[in-house]
Amino acid sequence: MYSFGIIMDPIEDINPKEDSTFAIITALQKNHNIEYIIPDTIHLINQDVFAKTKKLKTFKRKKDFCKLSRSTLMNLSKLDCILFRKDPPVDEKYIQITHMLDYLEKHGVLIINSPQSLRDYNEKLLGNNLTKFSLPTLVSSNQEAIVNFVQKYKKVVIKPLNLMGGKDISLLSHKEKDLLTSIKTMTNNSQRFMMIQKYLKEIKNGDTRILMTNGIVHENVLVRYPPKNDFRANLSYGGKFKVQKINHKHLNHLKDIAIYLKNNRIYFAGVDMIGNYITEINITSPTGIQQIELKDKNLSSSIANQFIKIVEQYYDDK
Repeated sequence: MYSFGIIMDPIEDINPKEDSTFAIITALQKNHNIEYIIPDTIHLINQDVFAKTKKLKTFKRKKDFCKLSRSTLMNLSKLDCILFRKDPPVDEKYIQITHMLDYLEKHGVLIINSPQSLRDYNEKLLGNNLTKFSLPTLVSSNQEAIVNFVQKYKKVVIKPLNLMGGKDISLLSHKEKDLLTSIKTMTNNSQRFMMIQKYLKEIKNGDTRILMTNGIVHENVLVRYPPKNDFRANLSYGGKFKVQKINHKHLNHLKDIAIYLKNNRIYFAGVDMIGNYITEINITSPTGIQQIELKDKNLSSSIANQFIKIVEQYYDDK
């Protein structure tokens, strides 16, 4: 039996029917202890990391879906593994938490995903770096460069590098009258880097989320479709979805990516594809488990079992 710590956004605010962290916790708690770590209480004293924690139990029901004990101050080095599942933004506070988690790794605690990798790899840029299926992309805060890119590709998607869930994503057209004004606003007058990518008409056929755990590609995937009058397929913006088998022409390449991520201590990831193109690789808090489980009933158990294998291997190698 292992002791797992969970760093996540407030559990009281989640939807237990949709939340992926909830699904992971529910699968892990069958044979292991779960400690809910309150992120705002994480602190470093000399070389030891402490936080207030609460013993956590989850229940598959709409109301009263979790039970938390009273909080106690814990030296987090007592845990075997910490799942770092805090949602973006990847801001200064997020980065500072990863630095404190580095100390725990030195004390022998396994962190999923690696704090260093969460700093080294940007979710928006990672896919562009790893794939042969990269689409035309610009990363810039320079207004002239962005205008030129829009003029070249006629229609583009522009998004910040450190957010998630479709937040602050816009569609820009070369025909837009106030194009420069829009770009000034989005870049905070050239103070904010943005990713700009060619708009893909294939979005009408869906945005596919592929989950990877411990170097393994899960072959049931989530295909999300944008609602009417929107280009974003995010479920939080009203997108619809279906679950289907992975497109096998992409499988070998995705397996290579999964192994690369594992070798860089990114044990759980969600790859997003539109058509043949990888648009993002989510490594902070990949979602989609419960939606895929409508078809693949054992997905959360499979992911939890892989986490156990990672922990076992980690301590066997020490």
